[in-house]
Amino acid sequence: MDGMAIGASGVYTAAQGVALGANNVANVNTSGYRAQSLQQQALPQGGVAVDGVQASQAPPNPGGSNVDLATEAVNLDTQGAGYTANLKFLQVQQNLLGTALDMQA
Repeated sequence: MDGMAIGASGVYTAAQGVALGANNVANVNTSGYRAQSLQQQALPQGGVAVDGVQASQAPPNPGGSNVDLATEAVNLDTQGAGYTANLKFLQVQQNLLGTALDMQA
């Protein structure tokens, strides 16, 4: 897998993590809702992929959900940082490719 595909897989996976975290936060007061977490898998050729979504096994609070807002805040921050890092990686790859093409011309 080339560098651009590796970076793109990281951006896509991080975006899915942010969306899942936002869904958990949106359902914090939904009765019986169980928080979900994104399962990720490192690819042998490089990059990362979504390997599924898993619902928390913790019992929901009476009349509410089992979403822990502190955990969600940390997860959203982590996924956001991963998204930003992978975008920066893609920018560097693009600059390197441009430099290589300039040298060929």
